Amino acid sequence: MHFYIERMQQFSTPDYITITYRADLRMIVARWLRPTSSPETREGYHFILKAGVHFSCPYWLLDGRRRLPADTETTNWALFEFFPQASAQLGQRVCLSQLLSPSYQQATDTIPAIQQLEEAPQTYQMRRFNDEAQAVDWLRVCQQYALQPS
Repeated sequence: MHFYIERMQQFSTPDYITITYRADLRMIVARWLRPTSSPETREGYHFILKAGVHFSCPYWLLDGRRRLPADTETTNWALFEFFPQASAQLGQRVCLSQLLSPSYQQATDTIPAIQQLEEAPQTYQMRRFNDEAQAVDWLRVCQQYALQPS
């Protein structure tokens, strides 16, 4: 079942995630609604990618404030397999703005791969935030940068 709302389209998803396309912001907004298992986390990311492909939208706001950090295997899968493949499937660099609770962000601060991926050019860009307005602003900067002539 799909719900249509002016300027937004929400997708039918399992109970642990909502995914909305915000046409006014030109971004996918995915909100994790509860802690998830590794299979649910992976499945949730596949739902997000489906929405991204459907709208040719590489700008994703991922609200993980209600979710716990993923296990190491799932984190590595997302960072080194899923996100690079998502950019390849979309044919453009995906920009991931992760909205995290302060404790979740602190937990991710101890993962060296995340700092390396945020600092070095990749097939995707990722930043972590505790404030939703800052998370959205960063995606808007990514959109503006993408519009600049090369």
